[in-house]
Amino acid sequence: MSERINNMQGESLCNLEYLLVNLGRNRATAERLIKLFLENHLVLIQRMEEALGSGDVSALKDALHDIRSSCVLFSGHQCVDLARGFEQAVHDEAGQGNGVEWNSMAASLSQCMLRMAGELTSYLEKGV
Repeated sequence: MSERINNMQGESLCNLEYLLVNLGRNRATAERLIKLFLENHLVLIQRMEEALGSGDVSALKDALHDIRSSCVLFSGHQCVDLARGFEQAVHDEAGQGNGVEWNSMAASLSQCMLRMAGELTSYLEKGV
């Protein structure tokens, strides 16, 4: 497995070498974790969007935490940073709900996760 995989824009969002090292080079387990992310990333995005739409700050915090936790596994630092920044904004403005800013943050995070899923799908298709 190469250290990094590239997305369509040529910039890498994931570092699967980090995952492999932490799993003792167990490729089968790494592939299972990738498949779990691919099965769940749309659910995580949907949870975030539903919580945002309903104004449920607690559910939004939970969704963002789960997104960040899922992305950190693959060293998806860009997505992790976006999730962390969104979490901080929610924490700082809880109850105020800055709709425009939060919607923009959700859109950026969703796009990042979709690109990350694309990279992970590409990795599985190559069967490296």
